[in-house]
Amino acid sequence: MIQFNFTKNSFLLFILFLSNLAVCQNKEFSEIDDLLNKSSNKFKLHNDIDALKYAEKANALSKKTGNSERIAKSYYHIANPLAAILLQKQSLSYIKKAEEQPYTKNDIILQALLKEIKSYNYYTLELKSQGNEERSNIVDLLSKRKDTASVKILSRTYANIGNTYFDNNKLDSAYFYYKLSLNLAKTLPEKYVSRGLFSKYLALGNFYLKKKNNDSTLYYFQKSDEILKKYNHTSLEFQSLWVYGNYYKQQKDYQKALDYYLQSIKKMEENSVVMGPQRDIYKSIAECYRNLNQKDLQKKYENLFTEKENQTLLEKSKNIDYALNSILNDQQKEYAESQKRKYTWISIAVVILLLIFFYFYKLLRKNLHSKENTITEVTNNLQEKEKIISEKHIETEELQSKVNDGYNEIIELAKNNDSSFYPRFQQVYPDFQKKLLEISPTLRTSELILCAYTFLGFTIKDVADYTFKSVNTIRNRKQNLRKKFNIPTEQDMGIWLRNLIEKTRDK
Repeated sequence: MIQFNFTKNSFLLFILFLSNLAVCQNKEFSEIDDLLNKSSNKFKLHNDIDALKYAEKANALSKKTGNSERIAKSYYHIANPLAAILLQKQSLSYIKKAEEQPYTKNDIILQALLKEIKSYNYYTLELKSQGNEERSNIVDLLSKRKDTASVKILSRTYANIGNTYFDNNKLDSAYFYYKLSLNLAKTLPEKYVSRGLFSKYLALGNFYLKKKNNDSTLYYFQKSDEILKKYNHTSLEFQSLWVYGNYYKQQKDYQKALDYYLQSIKKMEENSVVMGPQRDIYKSIAECYRNLNQKDLQKKYENLFTEKENQTLLEKSKNIDYALNSILNDQQKEYAESQKRKYTWISIAVVILLLIFFYFYKLLRKNLHSKENTITEVTNNLQEKEKIISEKHIETEELQSKVNDGYNEIIELAKNNDSSFYPRFQQVYPDFQKKLLEISPTLRTSELILCAYTFLGFTIKDVADYTFKSVNTIRNRKQNLRKKFNIPTEQDMGIWLRNLIEKTRDK
């Protein structure tokens, strides 16, 4: 009877343990899913850095649970904002990580979403054939599926193909894919695709605006308005007002265009939309005031455009720095975890080895002396390895300390516009000038110094402040350098310089 009660109580405790474990895990899953939803919502509002932060938190929690589905999805949500802030290489790296997760191999929807970001990255990198191939793969994956998620992604893919044709002024092809996208979206209940329908009606309206077909333009803009009001998409309202401004500007009704542009800016501010679109509208407003011969207001909005442009560049630089540092920290954590696993397995191996020796010690007493020598030898080897590892760690820390000291010194010299800045910079980065002169032998010292500032991550405004020159002067000089080095317009010059020097070091 006592034995029966003990068994019964043990079983109940085991069941209770499993229940508590399941409750804790469900709580963790719920927290991860909430973070991923927050990341998605921030991304829709163009708040890329907050989207990245939420996705990284979700990724860290997912790794602790070991849940492949949430690890894969968190990688996807990290890749999205990285692509948006033009860190294509890093975005593609996280897409690859997501694709390697076991869960992804069985989730067609996630595969299609990853290909969607991948195609965007390829187009941004001017790898159009690879971008087209990814879109073609999405069509192959989803064309026979009728579920809501598949239809939404496929419809969006057709719209993206249409946008590519539109940007290349191939309007007939653009119209074909816009209509294909719209008709596919209409096969679903309207409430599930309301945001997509809004965008598709706007795209068709812009198509007809480019065709100068006023009736059709207004028809599709009004259709988008109906969706906007019906489903209360307040965060998208600025887009609708913006396109109406473009319409009336094309009609040369500049006063009416201004009314819509100004309303659009107000809506952006109310919904915390990033400053990029605001900058473009300021340019359109300045053009309207120029046509209305209102010089003061034209100048005001031209200055606002320039100010927003500078803010956008500064914000972009900060976002890129944050994202790169975040990725570096993630890599360091992964390395630390890898080292921890490595030493854990070494420890387990040592324990197993000692157990084996002990077993043979019991069985073969006559060979005890030989076995003890073997154990001593193994222990000495392990200690020697630990000593070597310790020495290497100390050497690495000393080297890192020297590099950091040199870097901090040249940063301070740069900020103080000290004449010894560039000679000291050359000591810390001896290959810098040589590599640049190989590309452009006629570079002047002043141009090399500007390249050094840019290499160190200083913005145009920073350089102007430290060297007592105007922002426009520094911007023009950087533009001339970009031409000499043939740096693509979409690539950050500082990153280009750092990659150049890193390649030299690798060799």
